Amino acid sequence: MSLQRKQIIMNEIAFWKKNRLLPEHYCDFLLALYAQGENQEDEQVENSSKAVLANKQKNKIILYIIVGLLTVLLLASMFIVTTAIFIPIILVAIAILSFLYIAIKLVRNKSVMAPLLFVFSALLLLALSFKIWDVYFGDNPLILIGLIFGNCLLWLFSGLLLKLVYFSISGILGLVLIIGYFIFN
Repeated sequence: MSLQRKQIIMNEIAFWKKNRLLPEHYCDFLLALYAQGENQEDEQVENSSKAVLANKQKNKIILYIIVGLLTVLLLASMFIVTTAIFIPIILVAIAILSFLYIAIKLVRNKSVMAPLLFVFSALLLLALSFKIWDVYFGDNPLILIGLIFGNCLLWLFSGLLLKLVYFSISGILGLVLIIGYFIFN
């Protein structure tokens, strides 16, 4: 077995030991087995587990960037594409459903990605509402106000249901602004 493979395996075992995924004495045995009797310093084990954690953190950041860029591209396509209007609408609808499905799965793990996906879904839904109004109901501003009102209600109920304060606040502020618009006009 190559030295690099041994080091990868030993890093993984050190990660297991640090995060208590296996009993400590099993990890010590496995480390001794792969080290072939050489003594492993605790500092070396700790450094190797830090490297594994840093690699996982780097992968998470890359995933966040990819999802963010995808959202930005979809938002831009909603306002840039003018010929085949139904294509961005369908792509955004698929992205919204996918983001929500993944976010619901990630809520159980209390992942940071879940609220981010909820926010991206809300932004895409708002953009989709604007695009549908622009394409089909552009001459009727009351429908736009109704769509925005619906988005605000959805944000409010989602915030209350999922205990996401920023959704609740956004929904309340949006509803207050819409009601204020009708009162002062």
